Amino acid sequence: MGLMLSCLVLLGSALAETGRMDMLEGASGPDSLVIGVHGQCPGRIVVNWEGAAPNEWAGLWFSQSRGEVTLPQGPCGHTVLGLGTSGLRLVRIFRSGPDGAGELGGRAPTAACGGFVQMIVQDGIPCTTSNVVQIPQ
Repeated sequence: MGLMLSCLVLLGSALAETGRMDMLEGASGPDSLVIGVHGQCPGRIVVNWEGAAPNEWAGLWFSQSRGEVTLPQGPCGHTVLGLGTSGLRLVRIFRSGPDGAGELGGRAPTAACGGFVQMIVQDGIPCTTSNVVQIPQ
């Protein structure tokens, strides 16, 4: 987890009040890690997830674009993200929750609007990744 913490850059506090999950790209099955994002940007938004390995360290990544980035060595080294390099950063580190589901909320700045988020769970190498979701504008 040390490398993940050293990478931590808060996106405003980028991500609250919950509601419906809006999926840009989804996965299916009981073991699939799926996230959703809703709210208004700039303003209050929430990221919900389900299907994560319970009580594992996880990270929420942000980028201005979609693409393909392979993480360097570390807890999730060699994991491929569906995000581009434009503004790529680790937004938040957290535990996935006892049932592998949960939510993060907060305030997203204007710079985050239209960007993309993806969750990664530190449950092996490579780590498990979620679908990629666009932040509403």
